[in-house]
Amino acid sequence: MIALLLPLLFATAMPSSDLGPRDPVLRALVEGEAAQAQGDGATLGEKAQLLTALGATPAPGQQDLASLWTSEAQSRGATVAALPYRGRALGPAYRRGSVVPGGSVTMRQLFLGGQRAQILVAPTSSGVGHLSIKVQGAHGETLCAKPVGGPQANCAWMPLFTERYDIVIENDGAAPADFYMLVR
Repeated sequence: MIALLLPLLFATAMPSSDLGPRDPVLRALVEGEAAQAQGDGATLGEKAQLLTALGATPAPGQQDLASLWTSEAQSRGATVAALPYRGRALGPAYRRGSVVPGGSVTMRQLFLGGQRAQILVAPTSSGVGHLSIKVQGAHGETLCAKPVGGPQANCAWMPLFTERYDIVIENDGAAPADFYMLVR
């Protein structure tokens, strides 16, 4: 029993003030946006490098934040070293979005059968609405429905067949809500 509890004694507790997303890609996106708003070039460059190192790419039609933030950090005088390219398989794709009060956004995404599927949603620092996520299968069945309460919401499942799924982000709040969505 002592052997099981001993590692917990030496583990560092996560500060209660740390309310950011737990996922490293979502955390980099939210913290990068905050650094950009504060004009913090050094942190902006770090978050750009982290996005690149994690293999995160923008979803089709979305801006490449790693490139944008690297350029902006360098223009602010920060030194951002290029990461060595070692190739990568398909990595996580991120998307930034906004939902009007009482509105919803629906996206269709193909997931491969037999491979774990995961969708994470995090409100941005300016997101003040009440977001929720719902994932529906090709035949309209709901696989996941959760409020985006706290730093992030996570929907994960194992598709039996390769097919498209509907991802619905809703805002039932009285103010517009901005968010990042990460598809793995």
